[in-house]
Amino acid sequence: MSRLVIKNLGPIEECDLECSHFMTLTGFQASGKSTIAKAIYYFRTVKDDILNLAKNQAWDTVPIDELEDQFGTIHGTTLKKGLENYLREKFLRTFGSSWGMSNEMYMEYYYTDTCFIKVSLKEDTKFNTPNYIWITFSDELKTFLREKNNFFMATPLGVADDDVRKLKTELYNIFHDGCSVVYIPAGRSMITLLSQQVGYIYAIMDDVQKRSLDSCTRDYLERILKLKSEFSEGLQGLAAYSSGKTRISSELINQALFLIKKILRGTYRYSNGEEQIVLENGKYVKINFSSSGQQESVWILNLLFYYLLQQNPVLFIIEEPESHLFPESQKYIAELIALVSNCKHSIVLTTHSPYVLGTLNNLLYVQTLSNRYKQKACKIISNYVWLDDKNFDAWFVKEGTVENCMDREIHMIQNERIDEISKVINKEFDELLCLQDTNEKGDNC
Repeated sequence: MSRLVIKNLGPIEECDLECSHFMTLTGFQASGKSTIAKAIYYFRTVKDDILNLAKNQAWDTVPIDELEDQFGTIHGTTLKKGLENYLREKFLRTFGSSWGMSNEMYMEYYYTDTCFIKVSLKEDTKFNTPNYIWITFSDELKTFLREKNNFFMATPLGVADDDVRKLKTELYNIFHDGCSVVYIPAGRSMITLLSQQVGYIYAIMDDVQKRSLDSCTRDYLERILKLKSEFSEGLQGLAAYSSGKTRISSELINQALFLIKKILRGTYRYSNGEEQIVLENGKYVKINFSSSGQQESVWILNLLFYYLLQQNPVLFIIEEPESHLFPESQKYIAELIALVSNCKHSIVLTTHSPYVLGTLNNLLYVQTLSNRYKQKACKIISNYVWLDDKNFDAWFVKEGTVENCMDREIHMIQNERIDEISKVINKEFDELLCLQDTNEKGDNC
């Protein structure tokens, strides 16, 4: 199991947590949940960074007129050095400028006991700038990068697919991680609201403007622009196209479609350059005229369903899936996420919602029932969404620290963490009742 350590980054003062197959992060506003989620994204996408840098390195060494350039390579950067430089830039695009950060900031990620990366800050004596971003690789990773330097040989047709697959396999092995990463940030409705304009806006942005977007939002935006056309026949059409190519049962796919329909009150379609919510009566509404809940949730649902059909393992990092959704829909979206996690996809979920956490608790509890009751339980909650607490963890983020809020005795999230604010609300209500009693019976409060 991988492990994330953070110190003095944003609101997080101290964090040390193991990253399980399904993990939730809850806590007060601005407590640092997104900081942790972005740190996981930062480290878990390093294997993809290495693969892309290796491809670029191959193009840098392409012979000119079939003769080597007199300087050997165009840039002459080793894979290790190129990765260090890229991770510095990626840090700035993910977390913002390091100049205002504590010089005691560091974060590190242990993929295995012998493979890790650490990011820290130090004074830059060469350029006299504060908080230079310093990247440290484990010995195992340094050896790997040295061995894979100039791994690819570029030809006029590009890099050989077999070579790409070989390096990808080796990367998955050293990082002990076969998941691609899909980040779904909060504040999704603005991108959906500008549905018809966002492609044009992004196309006319230059590289500097694109780099000004934080890494997670840019990744999300580019993914949507790339995948829209896959939904030209709607979700049902996408499922029909995948029929026969997927090992996922039709019952499970139908359960996913059922949950999506319950959340959207319709289904999604991309037709004639328009994003649409198709209603039960066959009519449709353009996505930019749909409800705020539909706009916030539609691309969570699309991405979950698309990669569910693809079957290649994905780590989904989802921020606040409950945004603008009625409590019933929050229940359904939590069940859909659980269904996807049971199909070998990993989940990191940030949430403020007691309805989401309460639903997850029900899905954990049903798995603990004895076999004699499970058949009856299926009629209450579909067994496709049951969760195993052995692969699940919940973390509470508060006052700069994180603590595990799983009750291991009952295999569920601690109830006091699910609805912590209710204690404050109930206390205030009791005090108000006491005021009324004071007026009627004298000062007894």
